[in-house]
Amino acid sequence: MLRERYGIKSSKRGNLWFAVGLIIIALLWFIWSGTNIANPKLRSELISFKVIDDQSISISYSIKVRDLDIAHSCKLVARDLAKTVVGEVNDAIGAGELLPGKNLRTVVITTRTPAVNAGISSCQ
Repeated sequence: MLRERYGIKSSKRGNLWFAVGLIIIALLWFIWSGTNIANPKLRSELISFKVIDDQSISISYSIKVRDLDIAHSCKLVARDLAKTVVGEVNDAIGAGELLPGKNLRTVVITTRTPAVNAGISSCQ
C-alpha cells in the first residue's frame, strides 16, 4: 500500500518471469539427470556362479558399455561362508572385444579356501 501511495507500481511480471525461469531450469535438470542415470557408461549384472571344486568357482556376468573403443575391466571376487574374500581376479576386456548391447562373460576364480559365492566387486 505504501508503494501505491507514493506512485510506485508493483510489477507482477518480474516475479512471473523469475518463476517460469526456475521451472524451466528445474525441468531441464530432471530430464538431464534422468537420461544419465537411465543410461550409465557401464552396466554389469551378475548372472550366476557355480562352485567347481574346493579351489575354484565359476562366475557368469553380463556387461554393457557405451564406449566400445576403450578397454574395460571388472574385479570379480569369491567369498567363503564368513563373507571373507578368498579369491579375486581382474577380468581385463580389451578395446574392441565387446559387442553393442549385453555381453555374457564367464570367468573361473581360483580360491585359497572353499568358496560359497562369487560377485562383481567393481567395473570400470
